[in-house]
Amino acid sequence: MKFRCERDDLLNGVQFASRAISNRATLPVLSGLKIEAAEDGRVSLAATDLELTMETSIRAAVDEPGKAIVPGRLFGEMSRSLGAGQVTVGAGEAEVEIGSGRGHFRVKALAPDDYPALPLEDPTGSDASVEVAVDAGILSSALSQVVRAASADETRQILTGVLCEIDEGSLTLAATDSYRLAVRKVDAPGAAGRRDVVLPSRTLSELARALGSGASVTASIKDNLVAFSIGQAGDEEQTLDEATIGSRFIEGEFPKYRQLIPDGYPNKLEVDRDALLEVTKRVGLLAQNNLPVKLQLGSELEVSAHTPDVGEGQEIIDADYNGEPIVIAFNPQFLHDGVSAIQSQRVTIEVADGLKPAIIKGADETDFTYLLMPVRLS
Repeated sequence: MKFRCERDDLLNGVQFASRAISNRATLPVLSGLKIEAAEDGRVSLAATDLELTMETSIRAAVDEPGKAIVPGRLFGEMSRSLGAGQVTVGAGEAEVEIGSGRGHFRVKALAPDDYPALPLEDPTGSDASVEVAVDAGILSSALSQVVRAASADETRQILTGVLCEIDEGSLTLAATDSYRLAVRKVDAPGAAGRRDVVLPSRTLSELARALGSGASVTASIKDNLVAFSIGQAGDEEQTLDEATIGSRFIEGEFPKYRQLIPDGYPNKLEVDRDALLEVTKRVGLLAQNNLPVKLQLGSELEVSAHTPDVGEGQEIIDADYNGEPIVIAFNPQFLHDGVSAIQSQRVTIEVADGLKPAIIKGADETDFTYLLMPVRLS
């Protein structure tokens, strides 16, 4: 294998694919990056940890088609360290060479026969059961709102994922860690068929990150795999071709979250989003050792926190409120996550009392809901 390309193009491709390499790889070969040069001038770069797979391609001058498996992290650092301009990559039986100008580096290659077959073989083939096309910008925004509510506790693996409900013309995303619930519905005019799948939050975080430069995204779902094909924005001179992110499902039954969302509460507060975020951040500094921030809802909103032997703080901000005076407490990080996910300038918080979950929405948003359990005050 031998090809020539621009350093920046190679680095972009390597950095994208290498994000699928896990620090906890069960097999040494999974620390590798698969590089394959084809006669048509495309060089594919891919990596997998058997759950998440990321693949992209760049355009290059291919002198000798072939493939090689290189240590992913090391090859990425080598690519980054080279100066801007054209680089040459070549591979023999046991090592890979990368050079630019007067600099040349060799690294031992990994055994290609030990590298597992990528699960993204023909992801859009005829056996794909459901296909969904969504605007990339809208999907990226929706994922950023929902993924934050997924759990990091591996003992309840189903809660580390995001439920994706595909229906005719729509896609609904839901995530919960049992303390909060985030739900976002987006239009998906290209959705055909009905399917519910739970995908790892890590996969969807990487997808949201990759969609920053994408113009379109299509999801193809097979029996136990979803493949997101990301079309890159730009003209014919774009050097980074279509990228693909694939993932296996999380098996299990996701909680019936719709039963948890109330129709509404009689006590409703409306407040400026940025003001609430700033006050929560300042006052939250005094909520240490997992202690909550308290919200006193009335004609004004008072946010306060107190940690024994550390200090206390309170601040009042203007708000519109309809209902009975209520004091309710929340985990400050969870509250901040929910309010920052709102895209409207005004936020509404609906509460029943200090024990039932609060409903947090944008004042003029109907497609996103954040449900947050309060902290019981002693």
